Amino acid sequence: MNQSKSVLGNSLQLPNGTIIKNRIFKSAMSEALGTTHQNPSQSLVTLYKTWADGGAGIVMTGNVMIDRNALGEPNNVAIEDERDIEMLMEWAKAGTENGTHLWMQLNHPGKQSPKMISKEPVAPSAVPLTGGLKRFFNEPRALKLSEIEDLINRFGEAARIAKKAGFTGVQIHAAHGYLFNQFLSSHHNQRTDEWGGTLENRMRFLEETYHEIRKQVGNSFPIGIKLNSADFQKGGFTEDESMDVLQKMSEIGIDLIEISGGNYENPIMMGADVKDSTKKEKLIL
Repeated sequence: MNQSKSVLGNSLQLPNGTIIKNRIFKSAMSEALGTTHQNPSQSLVTLYKTWADGGAGIVMTGNVMIDRNALGEPNNVAIEDERDIEMLMEWAKAGTENGTHLWMQLNHPGKQSPKMISKEPVAPSAVPLTGGLKRFFNEPRALKLSEIEDLINRFGEAARIAKKAGFTGVQIHAAHGYLFNQFLSSHHNQRTDEWGGTLENRMRFLEETYHEIRKQVGNSFPIGIKLNSADFQKGGFTEDESMDVLQKMSEIGIDLIEISGGNYENPIMMGADVKDSTKKEKLIL
């Protein structure tokens, strides 16, 4: 395809003024190419140089976790401090060649951390996973208030390090049933404090994390979000709630929005079908 004759070849200006060279976006894929100790590797450098040379405007990394004790799968990269700054810089340099933006996707799996990794995963509430995959996950415990505050700070610190290393943006992964999505869902979040109940309270964790990241990286550094259009689960995060969250995040300054859907209990993001009652919602993806 000739990009010069396609809208995909047009540049995109984000709300903060950042210019993306075209409209081609490589979404996140969980590469699991980190070391067994969650450090970035030379394999990531090679892979992302290849993707940068491919011509995309934005290339998004796969899951980068903010806690080595909370992984979505083995060999995730995790950032808690600057111990890997040199390799992160090498990764960022390779992934930003050819005028490409390389954004780091920041995530915490919550209860969606396999039992071979997490003996006691954490979640907004002690609500276990259901469905065909539940046997692969241990029952979670509810996060303490102090732990929620710590997680918010961890996201901010990871974003600061990503910027220092040379990544050109970050994305908050708030989809696919991971921790932010768990907070947003009234099924998974049954808290009765300021972090649960109304949608305003359920989105507080996402909002506070955004503000902490923004404080750490400044106003000119792009921050994106990946959000479910719906969970496609009875009692879960709905399309109307998704629109309300997106409106709020847009108002407070989010720079780029990516829409997805589903979770490990209803994994339509992996190609699984949905029940008849949710087929109408599936069409909006």
